[in-house]
Amino acid sequence: MLGLLIFFILGSTEPAHAYVGPGAGFALISSFLALLLSFFLALLSLLTLPFRLLIGLFRRRKAYANAKIKRVVILGLDGLDPELCQKYMSQGKLPNFSKLAKTGTFKNLKTTYPALSPVAWSTFATGVNPARHNIYDFLMRNPKTYLPELSSSKVGTPKRELKIGK
Repeated sequence: MLGLLIFFILGSTEPAHAYVGPGAGFALISSFLALLLSFFLALLSLLTLPFRLLIGLFRRRKAYANAKIKRVVILGLDGLDPELCQKYMSQGKLPNFSKLAKTGTFKNLKTTYPALSPVAWSTFATGVNPARHNIYDFLMRNPKTYLPELSSSKVGTPKRELKIGK
């Protein structure tokens, strides 16, 4: 039945009044195969998603269970010069910092470029470079209104509301 339908469709076409090169079939077949392959890869990805999530969950549990340090407290002081801090600690002028450095870790961190507080702290908090988090100053321009906005917060309507009481 399918063969008869294909024969009828191919037999009832009008003659083409244009030149169709011999390589056109290769382009059509390769495009079709690429589309078919991407469909099967997407299907395979969806079918294996639960297993990949379970494997990731077990790996994270194992990583947390094997961790030697369970908690970390990071003390960051904006504008602190680490060389001056080390100098004053060695002179005994900062005894509490000296105690913290002896019981924990005191390291110099590199800063971002530009070396501004909103850029550096946003990079530290997110772990990505400024080109990725797009915070270069305390204020940024709203592209719709051209008005300045605070870059560290976004003011808008909430996604959900909880109604308590009447």
